[in-house]
Amino acid sequence: MLEPKKVLGLTAKLDLVSRVDGLRLISFAAGEDLVIADDERRKKQLHLLGARLSDGTALAFLQEPWEGGFSIVLPKSVANGQKLSVSMDLKGDFMMESSFVAGTYFPRSTVTWYPRHGDLARSRFDVLMVHRKKDRVVSVGELVKEGPAPETKDNVLTEFRMEQPIALATFAVGPYEIHKDIAKEDNGKQLPIEFYSMPGSRAAIKEDFILAEMNNSVRFFSQMFGEYPYPLFRGVYHPFNFGQGFPTTIMIPNADSANKYTYSFIAHETSHQWWGDMVLWRSYRDQWLSEGFAEYSGMLYVQLRDKTHSEKELIERAREELKMPPRTLTGVALGRLVDVGPLVMGHRVESRETRGAYTALTYEKGALVLRMMHFLFTNPQTGDGKPFFDLMSDFVRRYKDSTATTEQFFAVANEHVKNTPLSQKYGYQDLNWFYRQWVTQTYLPSYELSYHIDRDASGSAILKGDVFQKGLPESETWFMPLPLLLHFQGGKIAHATVAVYGPHSPVNIKLPQAPEKVELDPELWILSEKTSTIKP
Repeated sequence: MLEPKKVLGLTAKLDLVSRVDGLRLISFAAGEDLVIADDERRKKQLHLLGARLSDGTALAFLQEPWEGGFSIVLPKSVANGQKLSVSMDLKGDFMMESSFVAGTYFPRSTVTWYPRHGDLARSRFDVLMVHRKKDRVVSVGELVKEGPAPETKDNVLTEFRMEQPIALATFAVGPYEIHKDIAKEDNGKQLPIEFYSMPGSRAAIKEDFILAEMNNSVRFFSQMFGEYPYPLFRGVYHPFNFGQGFPTTIMIPNADSANKYTYSFIAHETSHQWWGDMVLWRSYRDQWLSEGFAEYSGMLYVQLRDKTHSEKELIERAREELKMPPRTLTGVALGRLVDVGPLVMGHRVESRETRGAYTALTYEKGALVLRMMHFLFTNPQTGDGKPFFDLMSDFVRRYKDSTATTEQFFAVANEHVKNTPLSQKYGYQDLNWFYRQWVTQTYLPSYELSYHIDRDASGSAILKGDVFQKGLPESETWFMPLPLLLHFQGGKIAHATVAVYGPHSPVNIKLPQAPEKVELDPELWILSEKTSTIKP
């Protein structure tokens, strides 16, 4: 690092293995997130100054001014399986100073500041940074050393090391102060928690609150999704209006207000240790496995953390977001965000005429689709949702330190769903119908229960009526189980389910007594345009 306000100087040493015979040209991505508008990519890009093999042999290279990367040329062909080490020197106007808190510096693109070959390839990282004494540098992994830089008078050398292979890494520079805590996990392990905060003169931050939320959420997800896999968990003050979750390290703004949005936000970023870091999406079509899963993880944490129906409010907000119109360059378009495309379209749904579609679908719909699966794996009589978390933990075990596709997630789900109470009640052996309806299509149906109470010959109460599924074309025959909540005299309640196949299905449920009220899905388990109950 040369000057944190502006210039990033980088020497990258890569240990590579050829996967083909006759390899001569290797392409690398770098700075591809820099936009072409205003010539940012050409002016701010990391430019390759030189490349060489471990024996000092200089390598020819190719890099166009507009290119999001470069290519190096090997002096002779490399065979499949052959190892080689390459060093590269890069330099560019790639650093930016935060406009919110002066003296804090970040790469212009947090994930494309170093050369990479292949999409989301995993590597071990050893990050050594030379920087000014008045700054502190933080990256992913464990802090190995921090002390005077060799052959310099006024600089510091800081080293972070990540032994486990990861796909994404970042760093930050600033006058950070480290605050610490310990998460005591159920298995007896103690997990170090760190928060790199700002001095009080720069920003007023409640470090104890943020540490406590990080502590609570990482222990919660360790119970729900499997043991936390890294040696420590760290937060870094990130003075922007968004957060990011990297292995061991989450970048978060001043998120220290005790409300449902803060709880959800910190939990969302924490859960990326599982969704996006431990288990990585294979392509843009699978990115909801990271962002949608993390969004629902935040809702789950809020349910535990805040007992004032805040989780339901977050669900209602997500549902309303899907019904909002897309934004355009000049205003708003007709229609709804949910209609722009299916869940697996990922960032391809976002354009100048459909702004907001990526977030609404990948985050919000992704979370609500996973919530519906949570319902399908839950025992409606007891409320036991352990089979759902068994599924999620198994998915993590199978794809830990690897990538996964949407199809692979549903393959795991199909193995687990066969023994759930709802699958046995309604006779389905897999979730292929659910995948087709909610993942590959864009429809948003409405559900309505019309009912009355009859008596049979013995005088027992019978709940009779119809459940309607609206908002689908005649060519679509959807199936969906739906939860019922029955209210009886004396404040007693009972849970039941009905299923609709096609436009409507009859309801006929024998009850021990006549209910005072019946509600169709009052907890919003099933995504819909509208859900209602009518008693004539």
